[in-house]
This record gives sequence, structure tokens and C-alpha cells, in this order.
Amino acid sequence: MKNEKRPNILMIITDHTNAEAVAPGSPCQKPNLDRLASEGIRFHRCHTVNAICSPARASLMTGLFPSTHGIWDCTHTQRQGWVDLAPGEFPFFSARLVEAGYRTGYFGKWHVESSERLDQFGWLDYDPNGCHLRGAEENDGCRLVIQTPGYRDSRVCAVLADDPTRPPAPHPAFEKGIAFIREKAGGGAPFCCVISTSEPHDPYRPLRRFLDLYDLERVPLPPTLRNPATDKPEIVRRMQAVWHGLSDADWRLIRASYWAVISYLDHEVGRALDVLRETGAWENTIVVFLSDHGDMQGAHGLCTKGVGTAYEPVYNIPLIIRCPGGPAGVEDCSTQVNLTDLAPTLLDLCGTSPIAGAQGRSLRPLFENQSFDPGENYAEFYGQRFVYTQRIVWHGEWKFIFNPGGVDELYNLTEDPHEEVNLAGDLTRREVLLDMTQRMWRRMRAIGDESLLRSSYYTLRTAPIGPEG
Repeated sequence: MKNEKRPNILMIITDHTNAEAVAPGSPCQKPNLDRLASEGIRFHRCHTVNAICSPARASLMTGLFPSTHGIWDCTHTQRQGWVDLAPGEFPFFSARLVEAGYRTGYFGKWHVESSERLDQFGWLDYDPNGCHLRGAEENDGCRLVIQTPGYRDSRVCAVLADDPTRPPAPHPAFEKGIAFIREKAGGGAPFCCVISTSEPHDPYRPLRRFLDLYDLERVPLPPTLRNPATDKPEIVRRMQAVWHGLSDADWRLIRASYWAVISYLDHEVGRALDVLRETGAWENTIVVFLSDHGDMQGAHGLCTKGVGTAYEPVYNIPLIIRCPGGPAGVEDCSTQVNLTDLAPTLLDLCGTSPIAGAQGRSLRPLFENQSFDPGENYAEFYGQRFVYTQRIVWHGEWKFIFNPGGVDELYNLTEDPHEEVNLAGDLTRREVLLDMTQRMWRRMRAIGDESLLRSSYYTLRTAPIGPEG
């Protein structure tokens, strides 16, 4: 794209939002996101690079996979030296924007590293606080608590009191981001504003008016909710036990509460887009909506994310990009995109210096109606506290999950979108399994993921074919 003036950027990052929830025709009500998609490209095959916050967000900022930037777990769960980033260790796209004269602002959930000194990473204005909507909880049958022997009770959903005669309570991160846009839109320099929320992360706590948008008796349940997962890794069956006591009505409440929080966020997205229009910034602003990862929401009898949940409700995330003068109303169902692609794409669209060594690719050709290789996708997972290693590859209609500590998985996502039938042991699909494994090894070699790539010691030879095959 050619711009006489560098475009502004508004990026909205939510937590735990899966692509299914914001897809066309979803039961989740999100008119503003649908409107945004009608003015840009919605990528249906976008995948996170990791199932939890910090690794995924660090990849978004750097264009690097977790095996390179070193954030493999959430920054508050391990020793700081194990999962942290030192300023200047890896370039952030925000620093490149500052070098090009951008005014940068980041408001809300950070969770990339532990210092919360965002100015060291290229964010000139920032406030990592206020990433939650606060409010008093009601206890009227819409509060669901999960009880597991020996563990503390945990709310999974609870409705917030709400006064329907007044506008919905504004989200603190959106309030700060909107104030930043109003301040910077009239200046001569372009701006990059990130608004980041903790919602719809569990516990799902919607305002009453948004939960009331949903008829709890008509909420659809996922087709794999009661599947025994006999062809899945043992960890999946262990995790299922946490949720076994929930009734269908409980699951409908969970799903409706999740969608209701997204509906609230959609309302806030509408406010931010309106401010872009009011300030005259809309015509020259790239708008990006995405999430760090998704949420199982009952698929395979599981909720939330992490550990062994290498399934589409967690890894397939929403990505909508609206670019001034670019294509509008495009539903891209073929291009493989992941979080490492965002930094190269934004820097390319803004005409700034790229990040040397970035492992993602720029999607700019798609916004200029040029041909573009759909490519393949790749993700890494390190099991959080369990250090449960996984690698995931998507190519064409196939998905392969390497579980060296469990059962490998192979799915045809065209024929089996809910990942019900594991074909890894099907001898008629052996060539596909080997091809997908070799693709995994090639990606590891390309990005320098040496840990598994050099796993030739006898007891580590658990892949269907080794890296030298």
C-alpha cells in the first residue's frame, strides 16, 4: 500500500477469545466486530503460537516463536530468570514505530514480561492497570463454582449487577485508549494505540444486560462435550474429571456468560471505532482485532485452556484487520496466519524498518490484492507448570499434534472440524502422518528450536519419524 502519510494503528487485544465465538453466524452477538470485518479482512485460519498468555503476547510483540524469545510460561508462575525478557534483548515492533516517529500507547493487560516498564519496550505512554471491568457480583443462580477435593473453590462464571437505565460501565482499558486517541489524533505524528483486556478470561463475569441477550435454554452445546476422549492423551481425561459434575444447564450458563462478556467488549470496540471517526482518524487508521489464545468452552468436556488442550477452540483465534484503502468484506478461509506475522505485517504496512530475524511473514500482499502462498502454521507448547511439551503443525486440511509424553494426534479439519477422530494410528494415513512430522522438523530447524530437533538420544526417539528422515 502507498500512503503519503504513515497510517495510525489501533490494536485491540482480548484474552481467551476463540475464533468460533466471533465467526460469521456465531450465536455470540458482536455487531461492531461484524461491521469491522465488513470493512477489512477476517482471517479464519489464524492460530496462536502458544496456548497461554505470556508466550503468545511476547510472540505478537517480537515476531518470534517462544523457543526463540524464551517466554515459555506465564511471567507470574516461574522464577523471573526463567520466563522474562530483558530490555533490548529482542526488538519489539513498538520500538520500530517510535524510531519512525510514532506516538505509541499501551493500555490494559500486558503480561509480556514482569517489570511492567513498557517504556523500555517502545511504549511511550502506557498503563498496564485497569485491565478488568470491576463490579459487584449478583448471586441469583448465575454464579457457578467449581469444586475439586483439596483445591480451593473457584468461580467459573458470575453475573455483574447492572443498571439498564444507564449506559454500560466503560472498560478502564478502553477509557484510557480512547483518551489517548483523542489526544493524539489531532497531532502531526501518527499514533499506535493498543487496548488490551483480560476479558473474556475466566471467571466469565458479564454485565446483566449482556447476559440477558441470550436465552439460556437455547444455547447450543459442542458436539464433543460428552466424548470420552479415549484416543486423546491421558492428560485430557484427567482434566475432564474437573468438569464431570457439570450439567448441560451449567455448560449453557458458562457458554452464554462467555459470549455475553464478548458482547460487552464488542460494545466497547464500537465506542473506540466511533472515536476514530469523530476525530477524523478513521480514514488513515489500521484497525486490528485479535486474541492471544482461545478457550475450550466445553469442547471435549473441557473449559479454559492450557496443558494438553491443543485443539481448535484454544489455538484458532480471531483476527480482523481493516486497512485504509485495502480490501473490504473479505472472509479469508485459506491463508495460514499466526501471531508472529503481526509485527512484520504492521511494520510493512506502515513503511518502517522491519525487525531483523523476525520469524513471521508480512501479510501486506493480501491488502494489495496480490497472490500469496497460503503457507502452513506452527505452534509450540511447554505445558506450563507440568512442562508438557507439544508441537503443532497445520497444513492444508491436516493438523498434527506431537505429544512426546502421550498420544500423537492427526486430524483432517475439513472432514472432522471438531477433532473427534484421531487418525494418527490409522495405517492408511501413515504417509500423511510422516509428511506432517517432517514439516514439524523443518519448521524447528528453520526457527532454531534446538531442544527437540536434537532429540536423537535413545529414550527421546518418540516421533513417528526422526528429524533426519
